[in-house]
Amino acid sequence: MNQNKYYQYIILGLVALNLIVLAVFLLAESQPRYRQSPINIRSEIIEILDLNDEQVFHFHDLADEHKRKMRDIDRRQARLLLPYFESLADSSGEIDKDSLLYQYQLSEKEKVEVTYQHFQEIKKLLNEDQLSDFHEFMDRVIDGLLYN
Repeated sequence: MNQNKYYQYIILGLVALNLIVLAVFLLAESQPRYRQSPINIRSEIIEILDLNDEQVFHFHDLADEHKRKMRDIDRRQARLLLPYFESLADSSGEIDKDSLLYQYQLSEKEKVEVTYQHFQEIKKLLNEDQLSDFHEFMDRVIDGLLYN
């Protein structure tokens, strides 16, 4: 085989490989590349509820407070889980795994309750004419909470 034929086969092989890789990327089921940022979600909620400037100010305060509470709960949960999983590597330390799991469950319950209360506070911000949009708001938020 001469040298030209050899290089032609190599080039054809590389082109075929590139086409296969391209086909995989194009035909593969597309996944969401990123999660919608909280700023965009806030803007969408403000639009759905048609909040005025004063309501927007209070809404941002409520959202920031809710975010802070959830972060605090997440940190407490991390502190609970650390010794629980570390017990796998260090069997000498006696920990009450059931107690840790129970406290973790209580934290999850607290998250749900804090979020429910947050939604109640948002609902209190609304005027009579905006309450009809609250259902759409809840549909959007529940979809984001449960399915993202």
